[in-house]
Amino acid sequence: MSETIKTTDSKISALSALLAESGVIVVDGAQGTELERHGVQLGASKLWSAQLLIDDPDLVRAIHLDYLRAGSDIITTFTYQASIQGLAEVGVDATTAAALLNRAVDLAHSAREAFLQEQQLQNNPKEVAPEREHQQESGTPLSLSAVTATSGGRGTSPGANVTETDGSSSAAATASDVARVAIQRRWRPLVAFSCGSYGAYLADGSEFHGSYVETMSVQQLYDFHRARLEPVRNRTEIDLLAFETLPCLREAEVIVDLLRREQYGKPSWISFSCRDGFHTCHGEHFAEQCVPLLAAAAAEGLVAAVGINCTAPRHVSSLLTAAREQLVASSTASSGRLSPLTAAPQRHQTQPQLQPPVTLPPPQSSPQLDHFRQQQQQQQDHQQQLLLLCYPNSGEEWDGKHRCWRHVPDDIAEPEQFAEAAAEWVYGTPQLELIGGCCRTGPEHIRALRQRLHRGRRAVAAAVAVPVTAAQQVNPDLAAVTSVVTAAGGSVTSPASTLLA
Repeated sequence: MSETIKTTDSKISALSALLAESGVIVVDGAQGTELERHGVQLGASKLWSAQLLIDDPDLVRAIHLDYLRAGSDIITTFTYQASIQGLAEVGVDATTAAALLNRAVDLAHSAREAFLQEQQLQNNPKEVAPEREHQQESGTPLSLSAVTATSGGRGTSPGANVTETDGSSSAAATASDVARVAIQRRWRPLVAFSCGSYGAYLADGSEFHGSYVETMSVQQLYDFHRARLEPVRNRTEIDLLAFETLPCLREAEVIVDLLRREQYGKPSWISFSCRDGFHTCHGEHFAEQCVPLLAAAAAEGLVAAVGINCTAPRHVSSLLTAAREQLVASSTASSGRLSPLTAAPQRHQTQPQLQPPVTLPPPQSSPQLDHFRQQQQQQQDHQQQLLLLCYPNSGEEWDGKHRCWRHVPDDIAEPEQFAEAAAEWVYGTPQLELIGGCCRTGPEHIRALRQRLHRGRRAVAAAVAVPVTAAQQVNPDLAAVTSVVTAAGGSVTSPASTLLA
């Protein structure tokens, strides 16, 4: 059991390190939409996108790679509608079904390695050249160790491998200059194993009403989810478990119990499908009923994030602002006071302080700067609290008569519209930590989102003008983090606590 807890802590640390570096984590976008863009017809298969694990695994890997190149920090496996039960119904035996679930993990991990190889070759061609020559001579793949060897020794911590996409700053640079360089960096992406709701397995739209829970036993739901995870429970390539498009509270309760009993050793997120600005598709109040359940699970170390997916963007702000308020209220009630850190989740940071805080004149306020002020203050606190995530659909509506998607006045189908809306949720009241896309979004939406978030980071860097200390000259990563911490009025912590937490 202790080894399982240790593994869970390291995986949560990978997520925390990613968040500490960028302030927000970008999840990938739709899978079915991309398959259709490549000419794949999914309507005939009950497995939906998982059918490609059988028919065209190379295309699955290519789509993962497209999302990584576009800027995704997390890619999700093509297993949303892949389950032992569902595969059995299309004639796949249990052994083959388990192999297909593992194939999904292999494809995501392979895409991640290929992406890291690309990045390292582009930015450090001389470092990678010797092994590249060996690869060409022997036909063996370029090892991940070669990719991470130049990352300043950080490859020993999950999620701590950084790839550079733009130069480095000189020792005489200001902290804001170094912060701008940090904006360009990409951490080692994470792989989330996608677990659709039981309604997704039914493949009849049940994930958008959830009425199946009214006739199912708790044990049936438990067994369904457990059977899918058992074949991959020991795969170290999986960084997160993503339980997606849950329409109801009851299924979430079963999943929390599953996580508590099975101790998979990986952090999880649970996201709901919602019908309006307040309720899940089944009718429970999202903020008042679902969020407290998962906040308690987060306190046990079972769940890292809660949110919504495959939900119309017009409902996002209401749902997640209420969720944030619920988390603040819960924190206030438990502590008896309202700390400035409770406005958003706190992270694990216990390292000693290197030097006294740098005193700065108050920088000009902006939504981006306020966001990072809160993000960096959180690094000083131990308590594990719940992150908020969202990956909505585009807001378009399906025209069943003409079998096509129709624009509506408030959709965010265009990549720039999507990116601006997402930035509002990140820098505005909901203060989201994880953001991505669902149906009708693609790599172009993720690319626009990543660029928009970079602009937000640059706005923070521009507000900072602190001379680089001797310690920061030795460690540019520390300088980059220092710039945003001191902008928020915080103090400088050790590199290990900031970069490898």
